Amino acid sequence: MSSSDNSPAAAGMLTRAHRALSAWWARVRAWGRRRPGLAVVSATLVALLALAAGDLGLLWARLDHFQVNLPHSPANGTVIGSKTPSTWLVIGTDSRTSLPDGPARYGGVEDVGEQARADVAALVQPTASGLNVLVLPRDLTVAPGQLFDERLATSFLQGPQHTVDALCSAYGVTTTHVVTIDMAQFAGIVDALGGVDVEIDEPVRDPFSGLQIDAAGTHRLSGVDALALVRSRHPEVERDGQWLALPEQEGAERRSHFTGVVMRAVMSSLRERARSPLALQSLAWSLTGNLGVDAGTGLLDLARLAHTARAAAGGSGEAVNLVNVPADPVGEDFAAPPNEQTYATLAEYGYTPGTCTPTD
Repeated sequence: MSSSDNSPAAAGMLTRAHRALSAWWARVRAWGRRRPGLAVVSATLVALLALAAGDLGLLWARLDHFQVNLPHSPANGTVIGSKTPSTWLVIGTDSRTSLPDGPARYGGVEDVGEQARADVAALVQPTASGLNVLVLPRDLTVAPGQLFDERLATSFLQGPQHTVDALCSAYGVTTTHVVTIDMAQFAGIVDALGGVDVEIDEPVRDPFSGLQIDAAGTHRLSGVDALALVRSRHPEVERDGQWLALPEQEGAERRSHFTGVVMRAVMSSLRERARSPLALQSLAWSLTGNLGVDAGTGLLDLARLAHTARAAAGGSGEAVNLVNVPADPVGEDFAAPPNEQTYATLAEYGYTPGTCTPTD
């Protein structure tokens, strides 16, 4: 479902907001006639409120909405606090049809096809103390025990509904909100933030993703460089003056690690930009034009998540709890089966097989 399908809802929101403002303005005018010295202040406030109401309607219309039947909640969630927190499934898709810098840097459609895969997947839990961000291996099997080892990345080929249902059935993940972002759009968001600061432990490159960082230390990464870092599947690192290709498993672990690091850096940059109301408005405009959400997720839900992320990214960022969910090494079929640590890690944050039922 495209964002244009929701224009009547946006129009209705604007109509109700304008009616309320008109009635309020009539009362303000009568009050202002009795207190003429405050007329200018009153007019300014009304103008700002009218702009805000209109902007909210337009922001809502810019989101790409899609239909997903979310799974049933667990009967008893008692892992964190008094109940299991809500779960935002954040999926970075990789269609290769609109990547920045062109297909020469990342590989073209002829290499992987036109259909979008789940290139990055994370479970985000807002809590009273901050955010839990569980980064899932893209090669994690989501149909363990079956003859066909379907991977998380390829599950999205059948759409977000299939991915939500697969995580529910295999691991007990009760998704409450779904957010999708094309990786090209992700690069645009990073650029809108002015780049992100990321700590790199050693020089690293990956010709397949276009990654080239020649020195350890803190680097301000542009959108395409941040994208290359989180997409790197065949990294080489410089050690003792020589470039060494990393084993498949170590490369996968670094990919998950830096996915979380970049997510934390993005949240930190969001917090800095949110200090200025004008910058915040510009950023909200950019974000809503680059995000897809399930039809049940509204601007208020996104605002609450953004508020938690902003608070969590403050100070040292310790309130952002990054967790790389482990799995077995990637096999010859490019799949990473779950192991005991996989289930134990997910259970720690409220996800246990058999506690979630997909909605028909």
